[in-house]
Order: sequence, then structure tokens, then C-alpha cells
Amino acid sequence: MSASRVRSSGRIGTTHRALPVHRPSLVQRTSLLCGATLCACVAALSLCCAPLLAAEAPAAAGSDEIPVVTIPIEPRFIDALASMPEALRVSATRDFTDSSLREVLDWLTDELGLVVLLDKTALADAAISPAEPISDRLDNQPVYLLLNRLRTLGLGWYFEDNVLHVTSAAAAESHETTAPYNVGDLLDAGFEIDRLVDVIIQTIAPTEWDMVGGDGAIIPLGDVLLVRQRDELQREIEGLLAALRHHGRQTFVDQPAQDLPLRAALTESLSVEFQDTPLEAAVAQLADATKLDIRLDVPALREARVREREPVTLKLADRNLETILQAMLHDLGLTWSIRDGVMWVTSEEQAKSYMKVAVYDVRDLCRDDGESVSLINAVESQLQPTSWDIVGGDGSIISATPGTLVVCQGERVQIDLLDLLETYRAALRASKPRQRDSEDPDEVMTVYYRMYTDMASDLAAALPMLVRSDSWQSESRPDAPGRVVIVASAPDLSDLEAQDVSASPQTPAPALTLVTARSVLIVTQTRAAHDEIAELIRRVESGDSPAADMTGGLRGGGLGGGGGFGGGFFQVPAEESASR
Repeated sequence: MSASRVRSSGRIGTTHRALPVHRPSLVQRTSLLCGATLCACVAALSLCCAPLLAAEAPAAAGSDEIPVVTIPIEPRFIDALASMPEALRVSATRDFTDSSLREVLDWLTDELGLVVLLDKTALADAAISPAEPISDRLDNQPVYLLLNRLRTLGLGWYFEDNVLHVTSAAAAESHETTAPYNVGDLLDAGFEIDRLVDVIIQTIAPTEWDMVGGDGAIIPLGDVLLVRQRDELQREIEGLLAALRHHGRQTFVDQPAQDLPLRAALTESLSVEFQDTPLEAAVAQLADATKLDIRLDVPALREARVREREPVTLKLADRNLETILQAMLHDLGLTWSIRDGVMWVTSEEQAKSYMKVAVYDVRDLCRDDGESVSLINAVESQLQPTSWDIVGGDGSIISATPGTLVVCQGERVQIDLLDLLETYRAALRASKPRQRDSEDPDEVMTVYYRMYTDMASDLAAALPMLVRSDSWQSESRPDAPGRVVIVASAPDLSDLEAQDVSASPQTPAPALTLVTARSVLIVTQTRAAHDEIAELIRRVESGDSPAADMTGGLRGGGLGGGGGFGGGFFQVPAEESASR
């Protein structure tokens, strides 16, 4: 992961009215996984979901009535089919077992009437031949799924001027287009243009934007977002905006309908008994027993040096598919991933490269930016703490509006996140709703901002000059509330491969660990001053966008120290049980 990746600083406030929301250090977060935390039990829970009902409007100020917010289940995904070229949406049935790339291309040309251009130069550079063996199949599925699955062989594609270009993955990633997205309806619905930009660049391929050294660019022009990116990411952006317009409890972005039954099957129970069974045979038995398309990601297994005939021994009775997969693959260092209508048995490294974006309706848990930030803090500390960008991981979470979270994470983390939110909803239903006290802007609070060490040092010197200069302690103002302290925090660790030109192909270059120093800026100031500090840090991290209205805030929200999230205002209705 690039050290320059955009990351928002954590803000955790403490007050005299409530216990502080504490963000553990990296070491403390890791230890949470081994303790009896909420995260340890949510994977075994699939709690009740609400029926599809519209949310009621919040009660008027001063009203004694507590509003009830009902969160719909649907939609569960934004279908990728909608953003695909029309020629690739057609469904087909064809078995390409023991075929070649050339046979697939001939079928696309002869049977479907597509104009196909093969980039022989790019394929030669990637050491891919038209005779490359392929084993795939379509069972009344859209053609684009077949093309996407070819990525496991290092192939890529893009569609331009009614021509299908088949090339290497690297060449496809270098092909960029510019697309306008009219977001006027989202602005009318209460979204802010700058926050929409933040949501896109922090959840859709965060390392591929120009502000962090990538090639992609996004510029807001009035009600339009003008985006330059590669084709695959343009489709994800279109899906994300569609999900922000209409989403449920968990709505995956730009996913095929064929993924939905695979995800639902993870909770279904079955029994298995493998005794030194070859891995490929065990996977085939699982596929037959569940009637699912479960396959080995052979190139990924070879990179991980796991043989297809690796023996598997496992006996489990009446366990769900997710548990069986984890138990079967753990000792091999493998995992599973759902993509392009297939459940792949793959390497941990390959699974991490297929991050998924989902939008969550959490209006029943967050009523404002402060509670949104507190909910984000809780998720990051309870759910796979080392996997989030704030501590050097690849996952990211941001509030698009109070009550709307956008999360970029792996499949398994997304599933566990929904369970975590359902667990919290269940706790709220058992608790007594309480009206929250109004916030005092002059209340003095201590907030912890975690950031790069050099940035912390510069801000410690600059804050008294840039934010309410007369409110900081000094010899002339000993009673002023403001003071700032820098404390070292756990560093970010990133694995890199050394570029050793003297190394032979048989001798891989040694692995390197990039250590990036991080510190915590501990600031004591008034609540109102912290709002200004949060905005200052956001602008220092990301710079000003070209938009005229520089509103927004840290991680899409304001102060995160208002004494917890949710439960203080909203009433969660009783609900009937429903499957995930």
C-alpha cells in the first residue's frame, strides 16, 4: 500500500459528561481479536432485519415524540449489468472446458457477432498466447462475466466504439475515459459536492487518483462530477452513485446478480467428511453438494505454492458453508472470494486485491456527523482492526451523509460488518431511548488526532496561528483552554518487494518492510474550535477541491466526541427475523 494514500485522521473526544470513546493503538486493536469482544461473536449471529418500509421523518425540535426509523433490506446490490455495454449484456450458455483463448474469441465473433480486436503486442509483452488454455463456462449468464473471469489469466478488456478490445490486464488498466456524472439530485437530497468527491476517492481505488500519484482525476463543475478513470472504475463510480440514491441495510456496488445466491449460501448448513482428499476434489464435492459454482483460482494457488492436489482432512456436521470453507482452507493459507458469479478458492493476497464497496443505511444508528464518526470509530476498533486505512490497511469507511456509510473492504469483512450493525440494533431495541442534551460549543474537550509524524509536528506549531489564536495557552494567556501535545503512535508497516536487478528469475527479490512514523496530536480545546481543527486537518490532508463551497469535514463528519453513537434519540422498532 502506498504511503501517500489518502487517510483521514482519527478523532476521539472526551467530555466530563460521558465516558470517552477510546481508539486503541495498533497493538491494542490486534489483541481485541483474541478477547471476548463483540467482533468475536458477531460472525455467528444473523439477527433480524426490517421489512421494506419507508423511514419516518424525525420529530420536530422540542417534540416529545421519538421518531421510529425503519431500515429496508432491499436493494442488496446495484447490478453491474446496468453499466455494461449493451452488446455484453446478452446471456449465453457455453462450455469452454479445455478450450483456448482463440476459441473463445472466435465464438464471440462468430456466434455473438461482436467485433473483437486482439492486442497481440500487449499479450506478447505479458507472455500470453492466443493458444492459452482456458476452462470456463456460461450457464445462461451475461457474456461480460466470462470476459471478467479471464482476468485470472492476466487478461483485460475494454469496449470502445462498438469494438471489444482484448488485451493484457496492464494495458486495459492504462485505458482511461472521461465521463460526466450529474449529481444534482443527490445535492437536492442533502449530499454535499465535496463529500461526494471524498467518498469516491476514498472508496473507489484510493491509490489511483492524481492527488496521491495516480492517473485518475475528479473535478466538480456545478452539479456535475467530471471523472477521468479507467473503464472498470467508471462502472464502479456509476454503481456507487446509484447506491447513494437508493440503498438498504447493505447494498453492494457494481455486483452481478449471480453473486447474490453465492453470498446467501454461506449461511446454509451441510456436513462434510474429507480424509486426505485432494483439494480440487474437495472443492468439487462442495460445489456438487451446494449446487454452487465453486472453483479453484489456479494461478493464485500457484503463486502461493499450493498444489491443486494438496490433501484436505476435515469432518464437520451441520455447519454453515462459511465455517466449512474457513476450516478447510485455513491450514493451507487460502481463503475464498466471491466475484463474477463464482466462489473462488484463492490466496489471501489475491482476495485482498478484490475489495468490494457497499453502502449501509444506518439512519437508525446515527443522527448527525458526530454520531457517524463515533460509529466509524467503533467499527474500526471492533472489526478486523488492522485492516483499515487509518492503521495502514486497505479498507476504508466514510460517512456520505449522517446515516449513510460507504465501506470499501473484503467480502468477509463486509459480511461481518452487517452482523455487527445488526447486533448493535438488537442492543438498542433492548435499551431505553434517551433524549441527548444539546451540545455546548464552549465545552472544553480533549481530542486525539492520529496522523503522520511530520504532519503532527507541523500542525502543533501551526494550530495556534491558524485556529482561534487568542484561545491557546501562553505566558500572556495562562487560563486559555487550548493546548497541544504530540505523542508517538504505532508506525504503519507496509510490505514491499525490493527491486534487485541482480536477482535472477529463480531467485526472488527479498521482501522489504516500509516503516512510516505516526503520531497522535492530543489537543485540548473548545468544541467549536475542534470543528475548525477537524476542517483544517482535512484540508491539509487532501487540499482544497476546485469546488467553491469548501464545507464537508473530517471523514465526512464533524466532531466525534459527543458521547457515543446512536441510541440517544432514535427508537429502533421491533422486527421479525429474516436471513442475511
